Amino acid sequence: MKFTNLFKKELKELLTVQVLVSMIVTMLVLIFVGNSFGGIIEDTVEEASEMTICDRDNTPFTQQLIKALTVSEIDENTGLPLKYDDSLVTLVDIPTDNYIEEFKRLDINSVIIIPKGFSDKIAAGEKAELINISRMTSGATLSNISMNDAAVGSIREAIKQSYIVEHGISLEELGTAESLVTVQDKTIVADRSADVSSATIASLTSMQNMFLPIVVYILLMFSSQMIISAISTEKIDKTLETLFSAPVSRMSVLCAKMLAAAVIAALNAVAYMIGFNYMMKGMTTGMTSEGSDAILQQLGLHLSVGDYALVGIQLFLTILIALSVSLVLGALAKDAKAAQSLTMPIMFLAMIPYILSMIIDIKSLPAVVRYIVYAIPFTHTFTACDNIMFGNMKLYFGGMIYQMVLLVICLTLAVKVFTTDRIFTMTIDPSRKRKNKKGFKSDAQDGQTD
Repeated sequence: MKFTNLFKKELKELLTVQVLVSMIVTMLVLIFVGNSFGGIIEDTVEEASEMTICDRDNTPFTQQLIKALTVSEIDENTGLPLKYDDSLVTLVDIPTDNYIEEFKRLDINSVIIIPKGFSDKIAAGEKAELINISRMTSGATLSNISMNDAAVGSIREAIKQSYIVEHGISLEELGTAESLVTVQDKTIVADRSADVSSATIASLTSMQNMFLPIVVYILLMFSSQMIISAISTEKIDKTLETLFSAPVSRMSVLCAKMLAAAVIAALNAVAYMIGFNYMMKGMTTGMTSEGSDAILQQLGLHLSVGDYALVGIQLFLTILIALSVSLVLGALAKDAKAAQSLTMPIMFLAMIPYILSMIIDIKSLPAVVRYIVYAIPFTHTFTACDNIMFGNMKLYFGGMIYQMVLLVICLTLAVKVFTTDRIFTMTIDPSRKRKNKKGFKSDAQDGQTD
């Protein structure tokens, strides 16, 4: 019986209104993210599954190969195509070899070019080349999905079948038919290009694109928790009252706290950026060669010291915003347990861009959703590295200006809270309202009795 009473007591103390609200809000946010972005991710994958072909050879043989790419249904018994879907392949005309300008003109991200003379080389048993060109606009996982490799495989398979029918070769000789087709890979990044596949570039930059968002997220949570705990502890222990009664202005107290928090934030940002730089060097040792480093530099995907400084600036602004909001949130705490749940708003706002920045290219989202995501100030820090590497400097500086404006607003709110008695009266305690209502009713009943 004693154990049951103790268990109920502990459960009642731990399962507060704030905890229940946090649980429900977390569930609703995750459901919203899943429902909202599930369709977006599906559309992204579907769009990437469409193949773009430029047929410079334009012979009956290449037309047959392209038609083979549009097969949407195959007879399971005979293996013959039953249905064709022309929407699976988009034909474009690329008259010049200035692929950077041609991609801008056509607004495409990938294309397979069948060069002139392709059919003649295949017929003569010589090696024929396909040109596989991709444009990278982000380091996100889904943004680099392309059906070009599948299209090349389908073309090779069609050539195999053609050899079986026309040349009567055996199954053992199919390997010869496959080796007739070679692929020249090209990747375009902003206004630069290199003779390498986008899959290779994605693998070389995957570590960087994966760990930087993790570092930003951890740093946000650490800084927010630190300042919320400090403010809430001083409020609960009545240290703030003693400090404000001293012969020092409240603005001085606020400026001192913000300056100290800013110094800690700057030190954390510098430490994390230096540590991140050396971590990336250590983790990629043996995985990259001098040639791969040269390719990354050729495409502008190698962060310089100045680039790291730009990323650090946005990281510093993000931390300052989180700290100024945390100052207000810390003032809302009525006890230590409530203070622990006050990081939830910042966690939610950081979680959405954190997940999205690693999965999809935020620039490709529908306008309404994109603006909602960009309205979260932390988004611009999660995408800072991506914007710098892929030449989206307008987005970078636009995000920086937005963060500066929002920082001024957040600091103004913090000043209003600290320069008035709201710092002592602000709290989130639904139980107090219930107690006040009950107390008011009992007083009214006593008055009627009297």
